Amino acid sequence: MTNVIFKRKDERLIAFKIEGHSGFDDFNRDIICSAISMVSQTTLIGILEVLKVEAKYCIEDGFLSLSLEEKSMDEIDKCQVLLKTMLLGLENIQISYGDYINVKVEEV
Repeated sequence: MTNVIFKRKDERLIAFKIEGHSGFDDFNRDIICSAISMVSQTTLIGILEVLKVEAKYCIEDGFLSLSLEEKSMDEIDKCQVLLKTMLLGLENIQISYGDYINVKVEEV
């Protein structure tokens, strides 16, 4: 199962962490892992390359995290549309494939 945790502070998403493989199918055939990867990596690219926010992030096999916790409020606000869209995308994957992905939002 893939576990996704978003951190929210003062109504703003400020971080996320994605861990694990969905286990829906074999490696390179797992449409759930592919969907999760594309939604999350596209968000990361948008933040880094389009918005030019130098966010702290880590990518490894079965792991992706991003933190805006040390950024200014203006930079955090710039990223909200992308992060909220990512959250909605992952929550919609969870609706259909809840045995393979778990999405949570934690208030910090």
